[in-house]
Amino acid sequence: MSQQPSRQSRTVIIGVGNELLRDEGVGVVVARGLRGERLPEGVTVIEGAVAGLDLIFEMQDADRAIIVDAADMGLSPGSIRILTPEQLEQERLERIASLHQIDLLDVLELGRMTDVDAEVIIVAIQPAEVAPGAGLSVEVGQVVGEVMAQVKSLL
Repeated sequence: MSQQPSRQSRTVIIGVGNELLRDEGVGVVVARGLRGERLPEGVTVIEGAVAGLDLIFEMQDADRAIIVDAADMGLSPGSIRILTPEQLEQERLERIASLHQIDLLDVLELGRMTDVDAEVIIVAIQPAEVAPGAGLSVEVGQVVGEVMAQVKSLL
């Protein structure tokens, strides 16, 4: 009996956010930084910007999706949390406010309805400032390297 060759596991890292709204762009900044890093085979990094529903297509063939995004969690600016979609749902009921036009949880639910079955991990960063302007705040800019390290540790 011949054995099927095992399929390479695929992980997609998606940095989302709007760089024109200061700290709201932290996910994109982290993704851009990770593109310059040596990552394991089978890992793709995507600057998702404010992709919304397009995230479903990015996750379609992935085994795992790591989404990096700003989230108002009521914490100190620059705080980092690693959450599952279930934890994010519970937190949303309690306090986390989405900073996007379409909520990340809505995108993930639509993905499940369209047979996207990637394991999803959310790396959320508390913004200091979400307002028109370029560049990250000092507090959030200082944790970009730490966020990148945490994402790499999840691989």
